[in-house]
Order: sequence, then C-alpha cells, then structure tokens
Amino acid sequence: MKIYDTIFPLALSAMAVPVISMAAPNEISLGMREQQSMNVAGTLERIAVADPEVADVLMVRGSDGKSGSVILVGKTPGSTTVTVWSKGLAPAIWRVTVLGDLQDALAGQGGPDLSVRGKTAVLRGQASSVIVHAGTSAAVSDAIGKGKTVDMSTIDSPGVVQIDVKIVEFSKSVLKEVGFDFGASLKRGNFNFQLDSNLATNGGLSTVSSAFSLVNTFSRGSYSLANNLRLIEGNGLARVLAEPSLTALSGQSASFLAGGELPIPQSGGLGTTTIVYKPFGIGLTVSPTILSKGRIALKVAPEASEIDYSNAIILSGVSIPAITTRRADTTVELGDGESFIIGGLVSRTTKSSVKKIPLIGDLPIIGSFFRNLSYSQDDKELVIIVTPHLVQAIAKNVPLPLPGEEQEQRNKASTAWGSYLLGDLVADEVPGFSK
Repeated sequence: MKIYDTIFPLALSAMAVPVISMAAPNEISLGMREQQSMNVAGTLERIAVADPEVADVLMVRGSDGKSGSVILVGKTPGSTTVTVWSKGLAPAIWRVTVLGDLQDALAGQGGPDLSVRGKTAVLRGQASSVIVHAGTSAAVSDAIGKGKTVDMSTIDSPGVVQIDVKIVEFSKSVLKEVGFDFGASLKRGNFNFQLDSNLATNGGLSTVSSAFSLVNTFSRGSYSLANNLRLIEGNGLARVLAEPSLTALSGQSASFLAGGELPIPQSGGLGTTTIVYKPFGIGLTVSPTILSKGRIALKVAPEASEIDYSNAIILSGVSIPAITTRRADTTVELGDGESFIIGGLVSRTTKSSVKKIPLIGDLPIIGSFFRNLSYSQDDKELVIIVTPHLVQAIAKNVPLPLPGEEQEQRNKASTAWGSYLLGDLVADEVPGFSK
C-alpha cells in the first residue's frame, strides 16, 4: 500500500482525524497508460493506494477556494482500491479497474465478466456466442499472457448439432471389344500343315463367354478353313444412396462408414502372422462448432474407397488387394437448416488395348482380321449433401413411437393359426402383424 500525506505525517494525521463511517466504493475503469481526473470535496489530506503496480495517483491541490483533485493513472491490468481522506469528511473509496489494451477495445460488447487477481484472470458469466467468448479469451491472453486463466464461463447456445447427410455415388461403365480368329489346315499324306490365330480367344476379349460369336467353316477335300468373329458392347449404370443422420456436441466429431473392413495379414514377431483390418466404403467425419444462435461452423471430411484387385500384391502366397481412395476435407459456415453440396469427387478410368499379328495386323481393312481391340471406360462420381440442425433433447417422460410398434400384435391363441387356416380372410399382413 502506498500512502500520500498532504498536511501532517501519518501518525499525527491519524490522531487528528476522528473515526468516520466508510462510504460505499465507487467503480472506476480506465485503460493502461490512461489517466482520469477525480474531483475531491473539501481539503485533501492524504491518499492510500492498495496496489501501486496496478494504478497510481497524482494529487492536485486546490487554490483560490477551489477543491483539489486526484489524477488516476492506469499502469497494468488488474484491480485495486484507492482511498481518499478529506478534512472533516468521510473517506472516499474508489474501486479502480485497469483494463488491458484488447480488453478496453472490446468493452461494452457483452460477454463473460473478466476479473484479474494478481497474475491470474477469472472468467465468469455467460457468453452469447463462441465468437464473443473467443474475443474475451483473447483479451485475457493479451492482458496477463496464456495459461493463466480460470475459465468458469458458459456459452448461451444449444450444444447439440444433428447433421443430416445424403451420399450418392453414381458409376457408369462402357465396354467395347472386337476380335477375329481364323484357322487353316492342309493335309497331304502323312504331312499336316495348320495355321491358327487365337487372338480373341486366348488373352483377347475379357468377356468372351457373353460375346456375340459368328463361326464360319469351309472344308473341301484335304483343305479346311474356319473363322470366328467375336463382338461385344456393354453399358452399365449403378447408383448407391446412403442417408445417415449424425449427432455431435459442439466441438466434437461424429463419423459414419457404409462399407466393410478388409482383413490383411501382417507378419509379427517370432514368425507369427497377425490380421489387421482396413476399412473401406463410403465414410464421413463431421465436426460441428456452434458460433452463435443459428450459425454453425462445420468441418466435413468425406471419403470413398473400394477394393482394387487389379493392383493386388502377393504376400506369402496370399493375394492382398489394394484400396482405391478418394478423400476431401473442407470447412464451411452454415445457418441452422441450410445445406451445402460437396461434389467434384470424380474418377475416370479408361483402358484400351490392341493385340495383333506383326506386320499383317498393321494393314488397312485386311489387317482387321489379324488383330483385336478392347476398350473400356469407368466413370464414378460422389456427391454429398450435408444439412446441420440445432436440436434440443426430448422432454422427460415423452412417449416415443418405435418402428413396427403399431403393426406388431401380442401373442394370443389365434395368432398365426387364424392366418394359417383362413388365409386372406384374416386382416393380417403376415401372421402376428396387422395391416
């Protein structure tokens, strides 16, 4: 404590001033490196500052019948008490709060109450949103540094977010293949000459069994000629739809996976083998954060993966397929009930191969009988629609309907037997369930 005397030493002044009841303290706020002049009634005798490191005072004496004044100077963030004694009057008590630079700039915008005690700050009360709370926390760090705060405040917003998700995967495949086989043979006595082309049959077309096949055979005497034309064209479409509904606390994560887990052998110690499961399919991880009433920041990480046997590896005689993955990660800000679409997760695989007999297969028109063509293209597109909602818990003792509750019947003597004997005359969809 620091005491300033204006007329007498402290001991004499204490003897001269009678005991007077203390007045209620006045609340005064000022920023760092700021000053404020306070008028004092009567003749100023002395001033006491409880913590001179937080705030200091300068005394201005009165003259020509005018009362003196006290200039308060803010030094560091915190709170202290200044007591002023005037001759013949009750002591005046000022509760002085010095605000940090950022705290002073955010003053008047609401938020939790911030009080500094020495080198520690305490947050109390309620913040209207996460943004307001973040601003107050930044003001605390600016005033006393990080890691020196006791946060006892709350945020005025529902803490549960329900995320409705629609996941659509659309795939399209095209296949075109054509190949030509021929064979010629000539037999003279014990001599047999044979010429064959099996490009379409052996290693040519991938779906020979389902292809269109045109076989022609010509034979005359010891000479025979056979040819086989194979053609196929295919188109395929597929659509996969998933509609999960996820619920998560603000600031927490929720995940969803529609697929499976692939067992992969992995060598362990001492010659042992362990099994590690790798997930695959359509997955989604969401992390909602409630910014304010009706505003949600949503981090979304969708992923689509599938088993790829074409890139499999052989390990200890076991074929282990690869996993093809498409992954994205984004953060958006939405209102309650608003939706956004994640697209662009498109993949296209095009394969084309030509197998031919050297030289002859390069000839126009005639060369088409000595080569085959295989062409395929696979297109896949993944679209995700996400809609967040702020939700509240269901009230206590509210009856909740369950699926199938209205149709299910309790067991009785006529259950199942009546439907068995009378068939469609009984108003039951199936035995034990009403329509």
